Amino acid sequence: MKRVIVIGGANVDIKGRARGSYVAGTSNPGEVTVSAGGVGRNIAENLGRLGIEVSLVTALGEDGNGQLVRQACAASGVDLSMAVKAEAPTGSYLAVLDAAGELVSAINDMRAMDALTSHHLETCSNQLAKADMLVADCNLSALSLDWLCRFSAHRGVRLLIEPVSVPKAMKLLSFALAAPVFAITPNAQQLAALGGPDDVKALEKLHHIGFANVVLHRGSAGAWVSDGAVVQKIPPVPVDSIADVTGAGDAAVAGLVCGLLDGRSLAQSARLGQCAAAIKLSSVQSVASGLSRDRLFRLAGIT
Repeated sequence: MKRVIVIGGANVDIKGRARGSYVAGTSNPGEVTVSAGGVGRNIAENLGRLGIEVSLVTALGEDGNGQLVRQACAASGVDLSMAVKAEAPTGSYLAVLDAAGELVSAINDMRAMDALTSHHLETCSNQLAKADMLVADCNLSALSLDWLCRFSAHRGVRLLIEPVSVPKAMKLLSFALAAPVFAITPNAQQLAALGGPDDVKALEKLHHIGFANVVLHRGSAGAWVSDGAVVQKIPPVPVDSIADVTGAGDAAVAGLVCGLLDGRSLAQSARLGQCAAAIKLSSVQSVASGLSRDRLFRLAGIT
C-alpha cells in the first residue's frame, strides 16, 4: 500500500449556512454545524477513504476541539503518531455560507500551528523519507516550508504544496527554492498573488521559482495543469446541486495525489481531483463519507 504523509493544519470547522437569501450586517436564520476540518486533515482523511495509508503531522491543543479532531482521525484511519501537542487552543475555522452553499466569509484561528516547527520535522526525518509522497499546506511556517522543500529534494521524495489562502501562500516567496519542488496546487486568487494577474505568465513564474508542476484549481471552470512545457485544461465535473463548498479543494488535492500514486499522468490525476471535488460538493460534510477509490475512478471513467 502506498503511504502519504500530510504536514499541515487540523482544526474544527464551525459552519453557518443561511436558510434564505443572505443579508450582510444582521443575523440570518440557518443551520450551524461543528465537525473536524483543516486543510491538511481533510486531505489526509480523503486519502484514507481512497485506500491510501496516511499519516498527519499537525499540532493539536489539549482541549475539547483537539479531542474531537483526534477522534475523527482515529475513525478515518489517519495516523497521528507524529503530531505535536500545542499550548494554544486547537485550530478553528468559522465560515458563513449562503443558501447555495457558497462561502460568504470566514475566519481561521491557527495559532496552534506555531508549535509545529522545523525542529519537530527533523525528528520525523526517517519516516518522512520513507513516504511515497509528502503533502504540505501553507498553514506551516515559512521556516518549516523551507525545511520541507530542502528535505524532499535531498531525500528524493515528491513534495506537493497546497497554498491554502492568499496570505498563507505568500510565505512561499520568502525563501528561495534550491531545487525543484514536485508540484503546487493554487487556485486562481493564489496564483495571481504568487505570479501576477495573467494566468499563463503566472504559471511560467511558478515554474521559474522552482515548481516542476502546477495544477491550477479554477472552481466551477475545472483545472489547468502545467508541466512547464504544455498547459492542459481539465473540464469540471457537473454537480446537480451544491451542498457545501467547504473542503472541495482539499478533495481535489487528494484525488490528484491518488492518481499520481497510481502512476497516472498529471492530466489524468487532475481529472481524478475534479471528480473527488464533485463528490465532495454534493455532500454537506467537509470530507464526503461516500468517497471511495472505486467511485472516484468510475466517475472519472478511468480503469
